[in-house]
Amino acid sequence: MKRGAGVKRATPRLWLTGGLWLMAASAWAGHGFMSSFGNIEWLPEPGETPDSAWYTFDGWEEESQLWRAGNAAGQTSLYLSFAREKLAEVEAMVEAENAVAAQVAADRYQDYMARAGRLIAALDPDTPDTQGLAATAATALLEHQYILTIIYEELPAGSRAVVPFLLKTAQSQYADLSRVLSRKTKGSLFFKEEEVRWNVQMVLRAEEEEGQDAPSEAGR
Repeated sequence: MKRGAGVKRATPRLWLTGGLWLMAASAWAGHGFMSSFGNIEWLPEPGETPDSAWYTFDGWEEESQLWRAGNAAGQTSLYLSFAREKLAEVEAMVEAENAVAAQVAADRYQDYMARAGRLIAALDPDTPDTQGLAATAATALLEHQYILTIIYEELPAGSRAVVPFLLKTAQSQYADLSRVLSRKTKGSLFFKEEEVRWNVQMVLRAEEEEGQDAPSEAGR
């Protein structure tokens, strides 16, 4: 739960590897360097983080808010808000090179998004309200993946393994949520899906290369 007003990071950060990232993005997008996430809201500043003695109480407060929400729309909104806060906590803990705390925040993120997905899946998929909630949650999952891929290269290599874990989790949850989306709604997310898919592939490839390089470095 965020304490006070967080300052959102309004400017996305791009990472480059010898210029290949931008060239690849241009090649697949077909519309220059324009991103389909141009108006994205960046992560807030983290409030309580898993390395704080107050973190458990923070979780209780979030659960209390969810209990008081009363309906699917209110609960979904809170799930998505709390999930973004967990991503901010992940980023803060990875930057502090506290991999254990980062994984705690990642697990809480995974839990909130899974609960949102189960809530939406239990509703009547043919109603406009359900489609609206599903579209909001699906868009959030795409935005979360996009943000993670952008910040990945700037994070300390020794503690950022949690990011690929989160990306794989979000991909799986998005696939589940997609089954609820109407064809029209899914079509409206096509460009975001493709951009995220490409970005995630780049991160997972970088992770794989780092894993291959680690034994050779250790043997020197």
